[in-house]
Amino acid sequence: MPPAYDEEEGMGPLEKGRHRYQKKNYQGALTAFAEAVKISTGHLLLTALDHRAATYEKLGLLQPALKDAKEMLELKPELSKGYLRCGKVLQLKGEHQLALKIYERGLRKVKIDTDKDRLTLQSMFNKLQKSLAPSKILDPLSYLPFELAEMIAQQLSIRERMICLSVSKSWKRVLESSHKLWTTFDTSITRRGLSQKSLRAYLRRSNYTVDEAILRYDTIDAAKLQYLIRTCTKLQRLTIRNKNNAVIGETLTSALPLAKSLQNLNLQMCQISFRSALESLRHVQASIVQAELMGVHHTSRDAGCIWPRLENLRDLKVCNGFLGSMISLGNLIESIPNIQTLSLSGFDLQNLSPLDLDGPLKSLEVIELISCDLRTVPLLPATLKTLRLHDNLRLSSQKSGNVLFPFLETLTCQDTGLSDEWIVSILKNAHNLKHLGIGSRLVGDYTVAHQNFPVCENVMVLCASYLQYEEKDFIRMVEKCPNLEKLIICGTKITGVAVKHFVNQGIKFLNVMDCGKISPDAIEYARGKGVEVKFNFTDLTTTPNFRDRMIAF
Repeated sequence: MPPAYDEEEGMGPLEKGRHRYQKKNYQGALTAFAEAVKISTGHLLLTALDHRAATYEKLGLLQPALKDAKEMLELKPELSKGYLRCGKVLQLKGEHQLALKIYERGLRKVKIDTDKDRLTLQSMFNKLQKSLAPSKILDPLSYLPFELAEMIAQQLSIRERMICLSVSKSWKRVLESSHKLWTTFDTSITRRGLSQKSLRAYLRRSNYTVDEAILRYDTIDAAKLQYLIRTCTKLQRLTIRNKNNAVIGETLTSALPLAKSLQNLNLQMCQISFRSALESLRHVQASIVQAELMGVHHTSRDAGCIWPRLENLRDLKVCNGFLGSMISLGNLIESIPNIQTLSLSGFDLQNLSPLDLDGPLKSLEVIELISCDLRTVPLLPATLKTLRLHDNLRLSSQKSGNVLFPFLETLTCQDTGLSDEWIVSILKNAHNLKHLGIGSRLVGDYTVAHQNFPVCENVMVLCASYLQYEEKDFIRMVEKCPNLEKLIICGTKITGVAVKHFVNQGIKFLNVMDCGKISPDAIEYARGKGVEVKFNFTDLTTTPNFRDRMIAF
């Protein structure tokens, strides 16, 4: 009596075959899959052949199963299914070496990240390879699932991954099977120049998905940089550095017009002309979010240069690389309306009294104006979290009302003429302050404003080096910072009494270099309590205090 297929009503041949296969009616499944093969094309035909081959396997008919597997390879050689089925049938026939070759061929033919079954293909290859030569294989990667091997490789540096490529063919195969291992291109530790062949090989390994490039300038020329930026359209972060302060210009400006997605541009230990720096920013002005330009060379002929409009820029750091000339501000402030972090070093700000950053820069949170010859404190927005004004020797306080920076977390004003009163006015309203640097200030008459030093509950780092306070005043100041962990108090008149007081308060790091009145016993006491101490023996007759050093200068 023929079997009843009432429950298969409305099913197509492929669905009927699957249903019968699950019921272990392999002969009936074979009939249905054969019908599906006749009427299907493309991916459906591939699936029908795969199912029919699996059914042949269950019936012990390995030769027709192998024939279907080969037909799968001819139909879709770019997919893993045919190689998996063919390899399995060959193993059932006992032809393990041939199965291994089929798997290996599939790994060469199937592109990475185009077929989810490729990971299974890699796993089957590793498993069969290990079973064929268990006594010879000492390769740990052959014992690991691909996903775990990939996670381990991600912990290696780029240089270490490059070295691992040469260990064995299996290591190379595993490492090259994952694009995500090669999305960072780093030549910063390369010992010699980069060849075009090596560059192409690396980018192919990443499938041209490199999103970060860290380049040592002497390892790459203009043509290679252009090729990198043109082919890697997802490149977002570009860092170029050099040990010898090499001049960079046309190499960069000729490549940046090719950038499609660049958001971060960092030039470190390089020299670049002011005009080239502006041209570079102009090429990427639509996408740039963060820029760090160290070693900018500005001349008097650059005074009329115009900064491009940088609407998306959030973080800008520009450092003068030429001591003989300072960079003019020009229209910079108007060009960066949405800036959040601004760091300028070596700019000529002496005639801007005061510099207004409050009106045009409403989103500003971090401002660093270093060695800018400031004469007055700029007008700053209340949103500020970090204020660094150090190395402006002519910067002095102006009488004004309370300075309100309720979100301020970092304040450093070493090597300025800012008074104690100004600092106290800041501290009274900065309840979130964590890092305070007030040392080495050129104050004509050290006042007693520190007696009004407010309690700073959140300050964890304090730098008060080369201030000519009395020891009791330093102790009183530090007491106002009950959660202080790190104290830098070099070149002061403190003795072991203050050191012991600081240790007992709970300070964990103490820098007392050039403090000639501290005895070695006090240092040993601090270290015995687990405090990290920096200390040197000082000859008071030859080591000047801060004022003396500045007068000599």
